[in-house]
Amino acid sequence: MKINLYDIFVEFDFKELAYKGVETIDLETERDLELDSSGLTISKVESNGLDLDFEVHDDKVKIRTGKLKGKLTVHFSGKVRDSLVGIYRAPYDGTHMISTQFESSHAREFIPCVDHPAFKAKFKLKIGVNKGLQVISNMPVMNVKDSDGKVIYEFQETPPMSTYLLYVGIGKFEEFKIENKPEIIVATVPGKISKAKLPGELARDFIKTYEEYFGIKYQLPKVHLIAVPEFAFGAMENWGAITFRETALLADERSGFSNVRRVAEVVAHELAHQWFGDLVTMKWWNDLWLNESFATFMSYKIIDMLRPNWHMWGEFLLDETAGALLKDSIPTTHPIEATVNTPQEVEQIFDDISYGKGASILRMIESYIGKDEFKKGISSYLKRYSYSNAEGRDLWASLEETSGKPVSKIMPAWILNEGYPVVKVEVNDDTIKLTQERFGLLPVPDKTYPIPITIEVNGKRKDVMMEDKHLEIKVGEKVDSIKVNLDKAGFYRVLYNELAPVLATKLTAEEQWGLINDYFAFLLAGKISKEEYISLVKKLINAESHLPVLELADQLSFLYAINAEKYGNIAIEFHSTQVNKWKGREDEIGRRTFSILAINLSKMDPEFASSLSEQFRNYELLDGDLKSAVAVAYAVSKGSKALDELLHNYRSSKFDEEKVRILNAILSMKSPYTVVNVLSMVFTGEMKKQDIIRSIQYSLFYPSVREAVWEWIKLHAKKVAEIYGGTGIFGRVMADVIPLLGVGREEEIERFFKENQIKGAEKGIQQGLEILKAVSRIA
Repeated sequence: MKINLYDIFVEFDFKELAYKGVETIDLETERDLELDSSGLTISKVESNGLDLDFEVHDDKVKIRTGKLKGKLTVHFSGKVRDSLVGIYRAPYDGTHMISTQFESSHAREFIPCVDHPAFKAKFKLKIGVNKGLQVISNMPVMNVKDSDGKVIYEFQETPPMSTYLLYVGIGKFEEFKIENKPEIIVATVPGKISKAKLPGELARDFIKTYEEYFGIKYQLPKVHLIAVPEFAFGAMENWGAITFRETALLADERSGFSNVRRVAEVVAHELAHQWFGDLVTMKWWNDLWLNESFATFMSYKIIDMLRPNWHMWGEFLLDETAGALLKDSIPTTHPIEATVNTPQEVEQIFDDISYGKGASILRMIESYIGKDEFKKGISSYLKRYSYSNAEGRDLWASLEETSGKPVSKIMPAWILNEGYPVVKVEVNDDTIKLTQERFGLLPVPDKTYPIPITIEVNGKRKDVMMEDKHLEIKVGEKVDSIKVNLDKAGFYRVLYNELAPVLATKLTAEEQWGLINDYFAFLLAGKISKEEYISLVKKLINAESHLPVLELADQLSFLYAINAEKYGNIAIEFHSTQVNKWKGREDEIGRRTFSILAINLSKMDPEFASSLSEQFRNYELLDGDLKSAVAVAYAVSKGSKALDELLHNYRSSKFDEEKVRILNAILSMKSPYTVVNVLSMVFTGEMKKQDIIRSIQYSLFYPSVREAVWEWIKLHAKKVAEIYGGTGIFGRVMADVIPLLGVGREEEIERFFKENQIKGAEKGIQQGLEILKAVSRIA
């Protein structure tokens, strides 16, 4: 079967949130046609002037076409949903816009179609709406005309693309345009366009750099960057019409570096998809990682090329590699190239493995074959499979062809197998003995991996491929200094039999991060003692780089939260030391690092919180990062007395950036009653549905609050999961929430989720329970 073109006309009733449509499909089939259709009413199907018999069953429309080469017309109607997937209503300020989110299998909720990534087709779209409304889609508007009290927007025909990349947005928009090839348009609902200039200019620079890197021009005449008021994901790469949460797109010079960097990373990620995912698409969802890993990897690479002072590869370790190493160290993991039998299953693998691990493996392979060879291989791959579909093996073949190195031999071991190794390093005079085994926080089946080992001994670099369990290296002189996994480019951990020769080397910021990240994992896994871990922390307590500092801040604030009596002294000592080092820094990274340290310390040290909270009187004059820290300090030190004032700020804020900042501050309070009441604002409409999951995460620092939040979750878990129905988001966030939420109530939390199964969240919940077992050992 082949689909050539969908010619679609849809007429909307914006107020009633309903629509009716007619689509003519140009196709070729040897047998009766089966279309995907979910929640739609099919009233008539015809071809060549004849009505065809059809039946609707299990989200399918089976049409008795027999062998057919030509056009088929389907009449249908549907509803705009009050959800976050398919075609849905995104409310704001007492009104709404209509938006779509079709990945992975929700285009069938808008039109009858063959909703499969390999069945690419052209789309010719006409949308009828009430006068005064605008419509955005993948291509530029070709014609606008009045018809029977409606306005009909007709769009240029798309190139061949997968159904999940189709986009329709309806509402009232303001637009910021940059005359460019392609034209760049940032679209917002009214009143938000003041924060559009920065992301528009970033997009212009990213597109130009991607075109140079890939050797392929951006293929459409324009690209819309659309801020959607209610959005489940961070963003979605619809070809030519990319959608974003407002916080992932809108920023200006006062937003703070944390927000600006996040916007840059998300914009760069989605624009990378315009080539890797849209122009060339995976054949099936088992290769989802081809889309997501590559876009993740390229977003950091492209920003690093344009903003080297942002130290993006350090951010990559914090944002991507860390989560992937954690989630891939438990029994409930999956290979990067996962087995996916149905589109519904793919929702649960939009996770740290498909994004972070895949991207980390790409970084490791680039380090192995060289940056120029990697670039040539990627360009060759994209040119070969443009407007088509490809598999992982096609990418490896291109990289092997350009580099001359055995990429196709190495990659399957990392892509098709779950887990990763820990390399144990034993130094004995002039001999280095390396031993590998699969790393696990809990017992996992052992595996052997082909590891591109990078090692520096006595200041001299060596590169070796470790393919067996053991490898012995004769140095020819006494080993005085050693470090393995240079710049933490390899996706493996390193456990030394003694740390003195390691600490005798000059460790880069990435290597310091790798050392402390590895040793925290060894603490969780029971491979080192609490005393050994704290000894290493004290050796790095005066670290200069933000990278190890932020990693230690994350670890120690977590340890404080699970057991303040056991870990409080070292956590407060570290944060107090580092806050003084970073206070007053004017550079972007310095301000952000101080903010994170100050937020953590405010929750641990009432005196510090009280002192910092004094700046709240000048809140509106502060930098965005400092605002975040001061708001938390104010909320913690004033408690419920500050609630009315903070809620007023929350309700009166125009931008989500500020709403989220204030929300996080309120959720930092020690008052269980206050926190759960604020969480319940999601049911009254005062909190956006998109924010409830992250709000739960942010509310778990204090044990007494955790207890109240747990009772709240027991009451509302299924209701919250339904908000994100069909996305897998609830499960992914539970994987991060349960390891802290469950401390001290391990059996109860496991029993609850066993007795209250939440469809689509099973994998994430199980991951959380497994990590909880490791955390409970050290609590």
